[in-house]
Amino acid sequence: MTLHYVLLAAQAVVFVVWAFVAFRILFRLRARAGAETGLPFPGVGATLRSLAGFLRRPEDRADRRRLSVLTLALFGLTAGIAVLASG
Repeated sequence: MTLHYVLLAAQAVVFVVWAFVAFRILFRLRARAGAETGLPFPGVGATLRSLAGFLRRPEDRADRRRLSVLTLALFGLTAGIAVLASG
């Protein structure tokens, strides 16, 4: 039972870090879309171009990798908790 609580605590910590990284990326993408269009509220097209740029830009590689690792860690912790809870 103790391992279950440790995994839950680890999952909570990883989720907080994941949320911070994800929102930081979203705010950066919104700022890029706004700078590209010059509008305070860029449209869907500018937002999608900003996202596509994020997926391709070499300078965003570290953020993409960080978000991917955190996402995989969340999935792994969730699977571990499910295994412990089922048996």
